[in-house]
Amino acid sequence: MIILDSLLNMLQQAFIQRAFIVGLIMAILSSLLSVFIVLKKVSLIGDGLGHTAFGGLALGYFLGFAATGATWVGAIVVVLGSLGITKAIRSTRISGDAAVALFLQMGLASGIVLLSLARGYGVNLESLLFGSILVVTPEQIAIALVVLFVTLAIVFAFYKELVLVTFDETQARAAGVKTWFFDYLVSVLAGVTVIASIPIVGVLLISALLVLPAITSLQVSRSFKQTMILSPMFGLVSVVLGLMLSIILDTASGATIVVVGIAILLFIVTSKKVTKWHARWTCRLASRLS
Repeated sequence: MIILDSLLNMLQQAFIQRAFIVGLIMAILSSLLSVFIVLKKVSLIGDGLGHTAFGGLALGYFLGFAATGATWVGAIVVVLGSLGITKAIRSTRISGDAAVALFLQMGLASGIVLLSLARGYGVNLESLLFGSILVVTPEQIAIALVVLFVTLAIVFAFYKELVLVTFDETQARAAGVKTWFFDYLVSVLAGVTVIASIPIVGVLLISALLVLPAITSLQVSRSFKQTMILSPMFGLVSVVLGLMLSIILDTASGATIVVVGIAILLFIVTSKKVTKWHARWTCRLASRLS
């Protein structure tokens, strides 16, 4: 009861309410995109874009911008990086994982060098790496809302094309769909989502938001439409439970959200295996008794 009362009192604080609002927004946004990213088998793109965004933010701080200005610089860099990663992935000379690894290492290394040179600019390296959702600002919430509405509009407008490109790119090309355009589109949306999600989970954990919801929903869904519905639901549950636990346990919010998401995935996978084992054991027992 003491813990519950303390939690209820904390939920009345404005900064906690802002954290939940932006967390819910980003959960829906990243969960929708995670379906296309996972099914296209480019799950590592979150890591590549996250580290590219890290390099972009470091460049912004190095140039002397404040947090808002550095975020815009990071957004430009990560969009360019998303186009570069997609271009490299579509190239027959470079494998997808090699392309992602190239941009990952380049973003991380350049970011560390630039932040080292930007000493004295008040850069909080820990908040960049692990997120700081509890200090999110109304401006960041507004940006997240805009990104969410734009992404939803694009997904609904090009839903059929996105589904076709995701499942069968060859058939999509035969049907006259410009597959290259939608590959770049999803990559750019993922890049913008990454830069908007950094205040929540940080650079090191951003890829989890872009893969966990879809992977979890694929364990229980039976169609693409179910996956699109269940993925945001799992994302929302992970964010809400993760934030509540981080407040109670006084742990890093971003990491706690990811741990909760992984726990949900493991629970579902284990439950499926136990159910299959129980059904198999029941059938064997029934056959013996008969």
